[in-house]
Amino acid sequence: MASGHQVVGFTFGLGALTLLPQLDITYDKPFQTVLFFVFVIFGSLLPDIDTPTSRLGSKFWRGLMILFSIALLSYLFAPHYIDIYREQLKVFVLLLLPVLIMIRSHRKMTHSLLFILLLIVYSVLIERIFHIPWFYLSGLIIGVISHLFADYITKRGIPIVYPISRKHVQFLFTFRTGSPIERMIVYSLVIWNVWFLTATIF
Repeated sequence: MASGHQVVGFTFGLGALTLLPQLDITYDKPFQTVLFFVFVIFGSLLPDIDTPTSRLGSKFWRGLMILFSIALLSYLFAPHYIDIYREQLKVFVLLLLPVLIMIRSHRKMTHSLLFILLLIVYSVLIERIFHIPWFYLSGLIIGVISHLFADYITKRGIPIVYPISRKHVQFLFTFRTGSPIERMIVYSLVIWNVWFLTATIF
């Protein structure tokens, strides 16, 4: 569930701040820390953009469809005086189409190691081209990893080596999504996170 992914993502974020000093984020830098966790929480929901019924996917899907429709209609029917932009519109449509196709099937591409690899490559490019601080992008990647881990320990599992194999794999001990076990794990993580933050900050 979305709330469970957010809690697991937050826990992974705390762990990263503790175990990865190279992120150069400390709790005495509140602005950086808050932004880091914003990226972590977004990343913890990001893989579920591949299903239009998810919390993030429903908004993302509608937004993409609107952008895609505007770009396609502009490319096909735009007045001649904006012909200078027609090539860019074509590129945008062609790039957006595979994304729309990708997010129509749940727990495939976005729930694989390939997705994490592509996200890392994309993040490196964004960092070098636009000079975005790496700790923001690392928060996004950590959030995505937390999402895949959380789905990995459910009964449905994830296609971790997609597209080489579409077989879903799962942890040795699993539970059903939305089950009492999931709620117990989430509540336990919330309590642990509060205790950890209290002990660390105060």
